[in-house]
Amino acid sequence: MALRITATEAKNRFGDLLELAAWHGRVDIVRHGRVVASVVAPQAIEELEKQSGALAQDFGNWRATHMIPAAAARNARVVDPGVGFDDD
Repeated sequence: MALRITATEAKNRFGDLLELAAWHGRVDIVRHGRVVASVVAPQAIEELEKQSGALAQDFGNWRATHMIPAAAARNARVVDPGVGFDDD
């Protein structure tokens, strides 16, 4: 979980904000109870990029083994559904 500071604190203590982000990885800036911005350390961004690359690769592997090929999906369409449950 990221640290949170108010927008006023971020403005008045910008140098401290940068130090906090470098130390903790991410600091959220809050205005009126909502997160309006985040300051993220470069190391945290690099870690997220590594994780997202691994997730994308995992999804690609999953897709290759679990998705129905397009031709099979087209051939599986119902052409004549027949009588439905609410038809007499």
